[in-house]
Amino acid sequence: MDAKIIVALVVIIAVAAHVVLYRWVKFKIQEGVILQFLRDAREEGAPDHHHVDAIAAHTGLSVARVKTVCEKSKQVLPDPAVAHSWRGLPL
Repeated sequence: MDAKIIVALVVIIAVAAHVVLYRWVKFKIQEGVILQFLRDAREEGAPDHHHVDAIAAHTGLSVARVKTVCEKSKQVLPDPAVAHSWRGLPL
């Protein structure tokens, strides 16, 4: 019985670690997509800040997901002058 409990705990820990790793990788990929959009827009002469709706439309992510990623990211900053707008860190 003790071996079954140990195996069950190992499986639970492995699944939990997999879920955490999957969410982190998904976040980093989406953060990279948003940062690339902000960099490309800046290089093309567009304003250095973009509204969450514009970012969502250009990246294919939902508005809610863009907002969540931007709020959690340390490389994407809110624009204090325009509500719901974001900018990448200066290069």
